[in-house]
Amino acid sequence: MPLLKIAAILLIVVGAAINYSAGYIVKRLSLGRRMAVKEAHELTGEALEEYKRMKALSLVKLVGLFTLVPGVVLVFIAFR
Repeated sequence: MPLLKIAAILLIVVGAAINYSAGYIVKRLSLGRRMAVKEAHELTGEALEEYKRMKALSLVKLVGLFTLVPGVVLVFIAFR
């Protein structure tokens, strides 16, 4: 059981860190430039860049959420 508690806390901390630093991750890895946008012809240059940045930010936050949720589930299993 101590191993489950450690894993749960570690997953929660890593997931929260990813969510908290999502802006830095997107900026540092230039993820906004790598996003493919189907609606590119409908947006102006500045709006397109902001859309790509927000799309990359959303994906990074989703990865953080998918890291955090198993930790929360493990908390319910390990701490009962």
